[in-house]
Parts: sequence; C-alpha cells; structure tokens
Amino acid sequence: MKIDPLTSQPLVKKSEVNQERAKPERNAAEDSTDTSAAVTADRVNISSNSRLYQRALELATLAPDVRSEKVADLTARIAAGTYKVSSETVATSMIRKSVSEFV
Repeated sequence: MKIDPLTSQPLVKKSEVNQERAKPERNAAEDSTDTSAAVTADRVNISSNSRLYQRALELATLAPDVRSEKVADLTARIAAGTYKVSSETVATSMIRKSVSEFV
C-alpha cells in the first residue's frame, strides 16, 4: 500500500484488497505458540561506573543531613560575637555561585 503525499490517503489497489481477504485468519492461541519459541531470557549488565554510583548514592543517603557539631560550633561563635566573615569571602562566593549557574 502506498500513501499519496498530497492527499495523505492510502492508494490501495483492488488486487491488494482481494489478497488481504484471501488470507486465513489466525487465532490468538496460534500467535502465542509461534512467538514462545522465539522468546529468550533477558539479561541486565551493570557497568562498574553504575555500581560505583549506586554505592555513592547509598552512602550519601546514610549520611546525616546536618552536621550537628559544626552547627553547634557556629552557633556558639555567633552568640559569643567571635564569628567574623570577611566581605571579600562573601563576595567571592556570590560571584562563584552566580557564574556556576551559567556553566
């Protein structure tokens, strides 16, 4: 069967229609037995990089979200008034973060 590009309608010859009608119909049982012989077992191969990624993900999941000792130290330093941040460090970090968003 051909499809006419101008009308997008199938151009079917009369002989093709008669051939389709002449074909015997198959039932579902016949179809399933024909394909069962061709079925093979599926296999999955995982690369070593994928295994490393999976292990890293597991370890990251087990790690705590908050480092309590660091938070406690910073809280104490802020409360005591000894925590000082240089404006240059803050500016550098801000620029580095904004540039990394475009890369």
